[in-house]
Amino acid sequence: MELYEHGELGNYLTQNQSTLTDITLVLFSLQICKALVYLAGVNMVHRDIAVRNVLVASPDCVKLGDFGLSRYIEDEEYYKASVTRLPIKWMAPESINFRRFTTASDVWMFAVCMWEIMSVGQQPFFWLENRDVINQLEQGIRLPKPDNCPPALYSLMTRCWSYDPRERPNFTELVVKISDVHNMVKEQEVERERDRARSTKLFDPKFNFNGPPPKPSRMKPGRFGNMLSIGLHIQLNEALCASSPDLASPCEYQTPVDSMSTLTLPGRSPRRRSMAEGEFFRVEPNSREDAAHLWQRERQDMQHTLRRQKEQMMEDEKWLEKEEKLLDPMGPEDTAGPASPEADTEHAPPEKPPRLTAQAAPTAELDRSDDKVYLYVMDLVKVVVQLKNDIIEAPPEKYITIVKSVGMALRDLIRSVDDILPTLHESVRTEIEGTQKLLNNDMAELISKMRLAQQNSITSLKDECKKQLLTAAHTLAMDSKNMLDAVDQARVRANLAKPVAP
Repeated sequence: MELYEHGELGNYLTQNQSTLTDITLVLFSLQICKALVYLAGVNMVHRDIAVRNVLVASPDCVKLGDFGLSRYIEDEEYYKASVTRLPIKWMAPESINFRRFTTASDVWMFAVCMWEIMSVGQQPFFWLENRDVINQLEQGIRLPKPDNCPPALYSLMTRCWSYDPRERPNFTELVVKISDVHNMVKEQEVERERDRARSTKLFDPKFNFNGPPPKPSRMKPGRFGNMLSIGLHIQLNEALCASSPDLASPCEYQTPVDSMSTLTLPGRSPRRRSMAEGEFFRVEPNSREDAAHLWQRERQDMQHTLRRQKEQMMEDEKWLEKEEKLLDPMGPEDTAGPASPEADTEHAPPEKPPRLTAQAAPTAELDRSDDKVYLYVMDLVKVVVQLKNDIIEAPPEKYITIVKSVGMALRDLIRSVDDILPTLHESVRTEIEGTQKLLNNDMAELISKMRLAQQNSITSLKDECKKQLLTAAHTLAMDSKNMLDAVDQARVRANLAKPVAP
């Protein structure tokens, strides 16, 4: 019999939480999932999947154990347990209510076990009694995201916690998706190691930042040092070197003629002594003007970039307002005020209207008949518009229900994006997953503003808190539109987008 000297996984996580990395934690989840694929293949339900029943064979290998509650089930059937002690906080709703156990209920328990692993041994629903857990699950409340859990992995957990067992993924699909998350976490760790190596190299004592940086190879002097020719003993001013730190400020330039005015320079030479000499006479008369021109050009490029980004942001806001007007039943009353058109006219440049039309076209030119991401984005925008209408008159105790509808719509959107991620190229997955993380942060900000509005509902700050709540909801809707744009671009690159039927 094998000896597992590291003991069970729960204690191992608690004792080594300061040294365990995200890569190792996701690897543990992947190994347990592979064990459950085998059990599902032989029609077995485990019924007690938790870290206390997982043994640690080595620091990078765990094995599922404790099959005391395991039972054999026939195809398309389930096992109904007798009255006995069962792990309520790990069980699916149908198992708690009807003592019904299937492979889908094992999927639910496995997601809770993953939550334990990413929480480094914390017990699920430790703040609740067993009798209160089912009420929370019936209301749609699930375990919160652990601090260091990758957003893609937590999104996978929420799919496993679908109330309807038919909507939960099977273990084979989970192995594929967790393997993708594991590879993604490893790539991110490699990138962080590179960044740390670069930072360490920058602070190496052998690097001297006080002296000037080395000159380019084309400016390397010959055997007579930094002289223009044999008969011309004129030191080349550092301000003319491309690597000189003085290049950052044009007003500090000093031409060689100014610095060496006591010397008489030959106006024209009967022959070209060297390439550097020819360049010297070409740069000398206009060195101040050239530097000032270069400085002005860089400023103009920066201003142009900032202006273009501002225009893009305003175009996105107009797109969202347009969608709100289409979805808002109270639209004519809300848009009757004259302030909005004046503000648009004041801030928008003259060429913006045609750019707005061109910017919205790519979204409209794709076939949306079976586009779940687009449908869920529209649902989220619709819910945000409904929040805007309801939050003004709703009592503070109703805020939770209103914001909860936004959270449910966001969960559906993230789940639909996770469904299409495996079909996209790896180079674009990181960007989309980053946008998913941003949406999760936006939702957390919305919940924070909701609580603030509840706390100040009877104070003079209630209007300001409601305004902040609406701003957070608006930001969430805007970022969902950015998610749709990122997914559309990725599908176009992968030739997965369908054009509009003529």
